[in-house]
Parts: sequence; structure tokens; C-alpha cells
Amino acid sequence: MPVLFTPSLPDSPDGGRLGGAPPVVIETHSLLSTHRYLLTVPAASWTPGCEVSVLLRAGFDIGDSDLEYPDMAMRALVHPPSPRGECTTLGWPGLRSAALVQMPGTEDEVALVRIADEPELIQDEPSYSDAVRADGHQFLFQVNEEGWPVEGELADVIDEYLWGYGSVYFYGTPGPDGIVREVVAGFIDF
Repeated sequence: MPVLFTPSLPDSPDGGRLGGAPPVVIETHSLLSTHRYLLTVPAASWTPGCEVSVLLRAGFDIGDSDLEYPDMAMRALVHPPSPRGECTTLGWPGLRSAALVQMPGTEDEVALVRIADEPELIQDEPSYSDAVRADGHQFLFQVNEEGWPVEGELADVIDEYLWGYGSVYFYGTPGPDGIVREVVAGFIDF
């Protein structure tokens, strides 16, 4: 059964979170010289005791060329649980800080983050994942822009859609112990 997350207020200094400063543990990671922090997915069954933070290349535009695996503008870092840091300049501009909270799984609601065994595709084109699956990776989670709040207190959570009102799909390869230590962006579907 999928695990679904949606933005919520108040903001959270730890656990699932969105926007603002990245977790302290990744603030000095070399990727943050070229990428900006988007969100942190809390521990899942494939990363027990770890979180996954998603980054997007600074200045990214949906018309850019880095939209296909393995050269995706999106990156993911697996790291130990860590509170939000203080470096707000490392966050994506125009993305408001909020918590990411688990929501009940219903067919009527679209989550911003969906952890599941299989992706929920927009164009129903499974061949988009051919390259990432050829490297032995399996689907882990997706970030779907249809899940951005459009009304209420979080209607202004993001200034503009990041990837064409689409979804980015993340993959990884579990080790012999079933734990995923590296997460990669597979493709964008919009």
C-alpha cells in the first residue's frame, strides 16, 4: 500500500519537510554548490534509520537538457536523520518551508510525495524507466506536482511549478540486506 505525504503547517524542524534550509548533515555536501534543497522524505522500509533529501540543480528550467537518467537535474541524498539547518540560501528560491505529513491513502487525493512499489505514471508510458531499470534500479518514490496545495494556508507554498506540472520518479538498488544506500532520479513524466 502506498505511503503518501502532503505539505502541512506548522513547519517541522525534522522528519518529512519541504523547502527552507536543508538538513544540517548535508549542508556542506558538494552537491549544494550546484543544487538547491527541495524536500526530505522520512525513513522508509528501504532506508530504515535514514532520510532522503531531494535537490534540484540551481537555475533549472523544464526546457533544459538534463531530464533523462543518468544525467538528471534532480539528485537525492540518503543520510542519517538530521534537523533542519540554518542555511536558507541553500533552499530552492520561492519554495516555502512546511512539514511533509503522512496522509490517508485514498484514490481521490494526489500526494506530493508517494512511496510505493510501482510508480503512478501520468502518460502511462512504462518505457520511460527503461534506462534506470537497465542499471538494476527499482522504483522507490515519486514527487508529483499535482500534489502541491492550490488553496488554503499553503496555496503560496511554491512560486511556480518546477517540472511542468509533472512528476519525478526516484529509484534505487537494495543491497543484500534490503537497504537502499543510493537513490537516483529516473525520469520526469508530464
